[in-house]
Amino acid sequence: MNLAILPDCRAETAPHAAAVADDNIDLDNTGFLAAVRRATTSLRAAGVSTGDVVAIMLPNTASFVVAVFATWRLGATVTAIDPALSAEDAGYRMARTDTEVLISRYEPPGGFPVRSVVAADSLTSAEPDAAAPARADDDTPALVLHTGGAAGTSEVVTLDHMHLNAVCRLAIEIFDLTATDHSLSILPLFHVNGIALGTVSPLLAGGRATLGPFVPATFFDRVERSRATYFSAVPDMYTQLSDLPAEAQPNTSSVRITICGAAQPSVQLRTEFERRYDIPIIHDHGLTEFPARTRSIRPPASPRQAPSKHSRPAADSGPAFRRTAPNKQV
Repeated sequence: MNLAILPDCRAETAPHAAAVADDNIDLDNTGFLAAVRRATTSLRAAGVSTGDVVAIMLPNTASFVVAVFATWRLGATVTAIDPALSAEDAGYRMARTDTEVLISRYEPPGGFPVRSVVAADSLTSAEPDAAAPARADDDTPALVLHTGGAAGTSEVVTLDHMHLNAVCRLAIEIFDLTATDHSLSILPLFHVNGIALGTVSPLLAGGRATLGPFVPATFFDRVERSRATYFSAVPDMYTQLSDLPAEAQPNTSSVRITICGAAQPSVQLRTEFERRYDIPIIHDHGLTEFPARTRSIRPPASPRQAPSKHSRPAADSGPAFRRTAPNKQV
């Protein structure tokens, strides 16, 4: 489906069903759509239009999800950036992807190579946008992600809307996600598994997502409060949860599965975790690993738009899009 219209579809079919939440915000489908439309107005006022790239540099919050869908609603592309990066590394990533607008938790004191900055606390303060959502073609870029590394060494991966849709549809089929599922999204949202498995897939299936940081000592308190039905993590997270003090005996009855990405958990880790918490771990089998694509982010230039600088190698930094190794985790 056209992901830009997903909030509209959810609000029409189940206006009062839960959609997206964090520690401070709890949006039903009607509230989610309203927030996305308000954010769309803010981004439009900042100059975002079809073909632009919008950087989102936020932690795991509902505002991140709202910003993603508002960006797609304008026909623009999301590049997700780790909010813990240094200004140098963050600026490098923005420059490399021709970022036009940055959405950040706070307005940064230093300059970034963007036209304007939208602070997260003002993102949804405008009136709702009245225009119809953009309809993205299958090969329109949806996400531009960085595979890690310091400035000058990171790789860039582009996912078009068809690819992201396919990943999410596969996740829904493989993990049997339905409208009753509730994702506790703890993986960083600047990686594709955080976005696809943690947020877009459950929303596409009709379910909901609660977002927050991963803090081992309080993690199961969050599980008990949210009554989440699944979460996705990496082996190190499962190790930290398995190493919690023996007196920690949480109620995990709501959780039907957990998903392990990046690498398979060892037999010992899986056995320890499953026996202690009575939750099965299912490896994602490379669902969010794929070869990078060497391509331009922007569509072909119109008479009013100059060609993107990504159509040729930059003289000082090499190609804007370098091919990563096959099956690169992002």
